[in-house]
Amino acid sequence: MKLLYLVTLTIVSIFKSVSAGDLTVANPERLKNSVIFLSDSIGSRSFSENVNIEKTLKFIQLEFEKIGLTCSTQTFIVDGNEYKNIYAVIPGQVEETFVVGAHYDTCDKLPGADDNASGVAGVIEAARLVKDHGNPYFTLIFSFFSLEEPPFFGTKNMGSYRFAELLNQQNRKIRGMVSVEMIGFFTDDKIQQYPPGIFEWLYPKEANFIASVSNINSSNLADEYQDKIDNLNEIHCVQFSGPSSVPGIDLSDHSAFWHFGYEAFMITDTSFLRNRNYHTQYDLSSTLDYKRMSFVVNGLVLMVTNKF
Repeated sequence: MKLLYLVTLTIVSIFKSVSAGDLTVANPERLKNSVIFLSDSIGSRSFSENVNIEKTLKFIQLEFEKIGLTCSTQTFIVDGNEYKNIYAVIPGQVEETFVVGAHYDTCDKLPGADDNASGVAGVIEAARLVKDHGNPYFTLIFSFFSLEEPPFFGTKNMGSYRFAELLNQQNRKIRGMVSVEMIGFFTDDKIQQYPPGIFEWLYPKEANFIASVSNINSSNLADEYQDKIDNLNEIHCVQFSGPSSVPGIDLSDHSAFWHFGYEAFMITDTSFLRNRNYHTQYDLSSTLDYKRMSFVVNGLVLMVTNKF
């Protein structure tokens, strides 16, 4: 009877692990090391800093080579200058494609640890886990965009706009896209702010959650991420879908994909609504919470390795 109990306990334990998508989990130290290298070693990565941009692209390429992935680049010209997006593809069970993206540039000559070294680190780590997991349902593109920050945001010169345009020209069937935008700043303090309106009455005051944000047309993707991360029970996820007129809802690369009719959403720690270091010299690697950041990545990996 004791042996039967032990065998049953083992089977239940294995089942829980598999059902939670916990065969492999994000490593906080890997995330931290990536953010430190990008924000501390390389430093600012604004559109005018060609040397640092090239260092950033080389870093991403080398990290993907360690994973066993080959990078491709999309080169385009803006105002007579050359810029690049870099990406890698993991084939899925179907050709229909889901894009996981983050911008690698910074605003001005700032370190940009949360904005957006955290997003870059998260996408690299997600790619590593997916590669280890093997055989995702959708074909996955892990992409890193230039020119997300001012003065290019909201224009057709955004790296993400050029990339979405390329996918459209290739007639790829796109399931959707997620922008991984600032995922590292968390605190249990009640400092969370919201756009004017009723939000502060509906959502938490503690700044310790991750947000899944989309327009109404893409709400199914935002819901899917929330469901998956809630299943892991590691970090609370708040979901919001609404019109682009809501301040902040379109402030990342996912909005570029909307222009081509693609569904897209953003995973974010809510940026300036929480992180007072946003677009300042104090956006440093030492201010981020890498354990909670790893929980954010775990939810993303659980989502993109499955059909939705």
